[in-house]
Order: sequence, then structure tokens, then C-alpha cells
Amino acid sequence: KNPAARSLWFARSRDGVHWEGWHNRAAVANGHYEISAADANRGITALNFHPSLSPFIRTNLYYMETHDLGETWRTADGRLLDLPLSEEHNPALVYDYHAEGLLVYLKDILFDLDGQPVILFLTSAGNARGPGSVPRRWTTARWTGQEWLIRPAMGSGDNYDTGSLHIEEDGVWRLIAPTDDGPQPDNTGGEMVMWTSEDQGGTWTRAREMTRGSVRNHTYARRPVNAHPEFYALWADGRGGVEPSVSRIYFCDRDGNVRVLPEKMESDFAEPSVAPG
Repeated sequence: KNPAARSLWFARSRDGVHWEGWHNRAAVANGHYEISAADANRGITALNFHPSLSPFIRTNLYYMETHDLGETWRTADGRLLDLPLSEEHNPALVYDYHAEGLLVYLKDILFDLDGQPVILFLTSAGNARGPGSVPRRWTTARWTGQEWLIRPAMGSGDNYDTGSLHIEEDGVWRLIAPTDDGPQPDNTGGEMVMWTSEDQGGTWTRAREMTRGSVRNHTYARRPVNAHPEFYALWADGRGGVEPSVSRIYFCDRDGNVRVLPEKMESDFAEPSVAPG
């Protein structure tokens, strides 16, 4: 039974069919959204919470990790958590955005070169579309080994603009996200842009406008697992929030060159075409 409308649960499986160890990890107020990642040593997860019944209102930033396949969960500094989390203010809280009247929309989580967690999220002044919820700010939170370093970055046009972060072997952080306004302003998505940072999110350089002059907004760029340099992000376009439309699938390489898959395939294989931009 879920103790909150959107409780967070954990289970494990050896074959992907039979699952065991189900337990509830978080049930604050009306529940949560969550993002997660794992390496050979631990699983990491970031979450926010819903202070009201509205799924569009979400705030705060929480973090927890496990080193024993979910038997126990801890904070970034190693404190054992008493689960499920049930109070808004608990040891897993990274930052109290609720106190500042800001909403939190989670986008990505991964490890830096030192094996420390980095969280990518967007903060917003409200849940309304358009300028009524400005400022919206892409933000990173990185655990230094001693503290969370939180760094706001570029703005965005909608709370559901979604992108992914790469942390590369030379230390460069590379963000692929729809940070520019698209043909359906004040709606989810826009034009895809590549940003890079050489100081762990302190400052960002606009490296490339990946799409321009689009017919539909682009959004929800996802980072493939163990991404190959020629397949660095995958996303789709559409006229979400305006009217039903066709939607095409796009991907890009590490340099930001974009390809689009054909709308209709007559065989098992087809050649992608170069997208405008």
C-alpha cells in the first residue's frame, strides 16, 4: 500500500522477471518524482516532492545512495537514512527550494570523474506556462566530497524543457537541451542547444545551436548509456500543448551534428537524413 500518492519503492532482481526486497523509500506529503543512476559500486538517486495534490507542483531537492543493492540508503556524507522518508525536512534534503517559493524539475543524474554525484535540474518560479513562471534556471548540484555545490546556469522557456548532461574524460561538461525558444513559444521544448563547461558548471559556453527554424518544438534529449561519440543524445519533436502533431525522432553526435530518422520505413534499415541547423 502506498503511504503517499506517489511513493517511491525499491526492488531488485537477478533476471528482470522475479523481483524481491520491495520496500518504500520516500513518502513525503503527496509523493515524489525521481531520477537515478548506478555504477559498479552504488546506486544514486535524486528526488523532489509534491506539497499538494497537483502533479505539476514539485519542489525541494533530495539525494540518497545505496552501496548494498538497496538494503540500506545513506546521504552523500554517509549518514544512514531512516526510511521511508516521511517529513519534508529530513537528512536527505540537499536544498530547501520550498522555502524560497521555487519549484524543482529533475532532468539528469550521473557521476563525475571522481565518482561523485552530479544532479541536473531546472528551478522555476511557478507551474504556469510562459513568462508567469520566470525565472526558470537550469542548475547543477555536485557533491564535492564534503558539501553540495549548487550552481545556477542558463535560463529556459518551460518547466518541462528536458535535456541531458555528459561528463567527459577530459573534464568537460556537455549539456544538450532545448534552451532556446522554438516555434511554439510558452510550450514545452524549443530549439536544441549544446552548452559546455570547463569548470564543473561554474560557467557555460554556448557551443552550438543544434537546431534552428524548426516547425515543431524539440525536447526531452536523453543520454544513451555508455554513449558512443556518434550517438550522444536522442529526442523527439512535437507541438505539445498546442495541438496534436506528427513527431519525428532525432539524434546527434558529440559535435552537435543532428540527424533525423525517416517518418516511414519500408524495410528493417533506413538512412537518417541531416536535420536543419
